[in-house]
This record gives sequence, structure tokens and C-alpha cells, in this order.
Amino acid sequence: MNKPPWSKLATWPPLGRVTVFLSIVVALWLPLALPLYWLSARGVLPGGDLFPTALLYIIFLMVLPRWERQVRGETQPWSKVGFAGRRQLAQGWAVGATLGALSIAVLAGVQVALGWANLDPSGARGLSLIQIGLVGALASTAVGWSEEVLFRGWLLRELEQGWSPAVALGATSLIFAIAHFIKPLDAMLALLPQFAGLLLLGLVLGWARRIAVNPGQTGLGHPVGLHGGLVWGYYLLEVGNLLQPTGTVPAWVTGLDGNPLAGLLGLALLTGLGALVFRWSHPLT
Repeated sequence: MNKPPWSKLATWPPLGRVTVFLSIVVALWLPLALPLYWLSARGVLPGGDLFPTALLYIIFLMVLPRWERQVRGETQPWSKVGFAGRRQLAQGWAVGATLGALSIAVLAGVQVALGWANLDPSGARGLSLIQIGLVGALASTAVGWSEEVLFRGWLLRELEQGWSPAVALGATSLIFAIAHFIKPLDAMLALLPQFAGLLLLGLVLGWARRIAVNPGQTGLGHPVGLHGGLVWGYYLLEVGNLLQPTGTVPAWVTGLDGNPLAGLLGLALLTGLGALVFRWSHPLT
């Protein structure tokens, strides 16, 4: 059997392979992105960074299967990344999305039950909850798939080829949290209380990625669904303006600026969710 042309890269340290992969993606993207940024700066192209960012992700998706074939000789690269069959993906996504949405519902229910917030379905700012729910579903699905293919599909798999599963998951979760802080300094400082929550969320999604969908096979359905369900539930509460804090407890308990990732209650929820997903992905034998 002939070795794939770039098979020597498979023996490189994980961070070396990650650097090479990203360098290829950026080298292909930059010549196309610079004109888009130029047009955007002159007001010709609306959307700001939207089109260059979308282009970057498209190129990432184009390079990924070729990388798997050329470096590791994989004949079914998307299956290795986590696309484990339509039925398995659909089932995992449905279960994960339900669990994520229910988690946010529990978060809201605890606040209402303890008198920390009031539920106000009329606070949707002129939009119906159905409209908000549909828009949120589209946005959360896009976020779930894009981030999970990147972090739990490609990056986690890449780091696992050379590092222990625990170290690879910890590094992926750290990179996931840091990636959400690539902003101007003032915005980074404002978001700093969310860092622990993002790190914990990365661990939870990584364990969800390791839930078996077939004997010896895992997939992206559970983490994509869980991620999307959490984002959708938060979007519904935030944009729908459904929860009105009573001021009974400090904001750091329920979440600074309304973000549960920056609050004690949200961290407690993620801890409980993490314990559940960890046990699910590590069944007793």
C-alpha cells in the first residue's frame, strides 16, 4: 500500500501539524480576503467581517478532507472527523439539542423559583416569541455546526494524534475559550468573567464528542446539538427579554450582563451538565 504524499506530517508533534494546517488555510484565504476587507472598508461591501470570515471557514472545510487524505491516507475523512452517518448524526443532534435547551430552562426555572428573576413573556420588544425562536434556531444551528466541526471535529482529533485524550481535551477547551477572546482589549477585559465558563463549556462539549453512537465510533451529533441547544435557549431568554432580574442577589450569581457563563449559577449548571455528559461518555464496564 502506497503511503499518502504528506505522510511524514502525521509523525510531527500535534502543535506542529496544527500550525502547518492553519498556515495552509490562511495562505489560501488571505489573497481572496484582502480585496473583501478593502471593499468593506470603503463601504462597497456590506457586512463588515462577515464575508471574509465566511470565506475563511469555507476554505477550512475544503482543506480538511484533503488534509485527512494526504496526511493520514483516510478514505472516509468526514467519517473520521465525526460525521458518523445520517441517522446517528440526527439522533445525537436531537438528544443534544433537547438536553441543551432543557438546561437553559432549568437555569431560568431556578431563578424564578428562588425569586431571583421574574418571567415576563411580554418583554419580547415587539417581536413574537415564535419569530425569535425561529431566528435563534437558525443562528444556534449555524454556531453549533461551525464551532464543533472546527474544535471537536478537527482540532481535538488532531491533538489526540500524539497527546493523551485528557491533555488533548484540556488543550482544545483552552483554545476554544481563548478563541472567543480575540477582540479589542477593552472588550476582552469586559468578557474576562466568562473565561471559566467557556473553558468548562469546552470540556462538556468535548465529553459529548466522545459519546458512542456505534460500538467503537463517536460522532459530532451530540456536541453540535448540545452546543446549539444551549445557544438557542440563551438567545430566547436574552433577545426575548423573558427574565427580569429582581435584584435579590448580585449579578455575579445569576450572570454579569445577563450572561450565565459569567455567573455562579451558570457555572453550577455547567458542572452538573458536565458530570452527566462525562458519565455518559465513560460508561461503567
